[in-house]
Amino acid sequence: MNVLEVNELGKIYSTKGEVSYTALEGINLSVQTGEFVGIMGPSGSGKTTLLNLLATIDKPTSGSIKVRGIDPMRLNDNKLALFRRRELGFVFQDFNLLDTLSIKENIALPLVLEGKSPSAIEAAIAPIASLLGITAILEKRPYGVSGGQKQRAAIARAMVHEPALLLADELTGNLDSKSAKDVMGSLQDLNERLGATVLMVTHDPFSASYCKRIIFIKDGRFFSEIRRGDNRQAFFQQILDSLSVLGGNFDDVPFSRA
Repeated sequence: MNVLEVNELGKIYSTKGEVSYTALEGINLSVQTGEFVGIMGPSGSGKTTLLNLLATIDKPTSGSIKVRGIDPMRLNDNKLALFRRRELGFVFQDFNLLDTLSIKENIALPLVLEGKSPSAIEAAIAPIASLLGITAILEKRPYGVSGGQKQRAAIARAMVHEPALLLADELTGNLDSKSAKDVMGSLQDLNERLGATVLMVTHDPFSASYCKRIIFIKDGRFFSEIRRGDNRQAFFQQILDSLSVLGGNFDDVPFSRA
């Protein structure tokens, strides 16, 4: 079953008196339940635009997006907010945790918004905190834990309400290599053990090597796609080879973390 269906998606930005800019054109993409998909491309290729459209932060100029068969762009504002809260999970490069709340309270936020009981919230947080290795820091504040722990807490918050799709944007961009490895290992565990469906935008071939499939885009269009076999190291090399064929600006990519 496909969690996500994207058909002929396009986005054109234009302002009065200025030439329009085509950020995305004719993107087709489907993601099945339990897949872990990466989106890669040079700077300016349209990765962030695609993520913003999938996150319902922005609206497409053409084409359609369906999550579990629902086109969010056909929903009114109230239903769209509810859809976003229930069906989507988000993880960002800069964590977006609230320092005034404990790690546990940060993770609980989606469930509090849903009006869940304290006992139901406790029951939901315990297993995901254990899986992500953050049980020992649940009572701490975000400023008292490491970057890797913050990101794992952010992943827990994004997944605690069991969304249809987890959207991740450069989630290892602010982390050192060890923390990045821990975070990606945790995300892989969520995908493999809990069947979480993940779509991740990244510049980083090391992070991308944890995906099961990678879609490359260039100049706003689909460029190529590769799938991982049993060997992550071999897949990492395949990613590097694909990026060299793709061309463009990858100056900010750390190529040495495998």
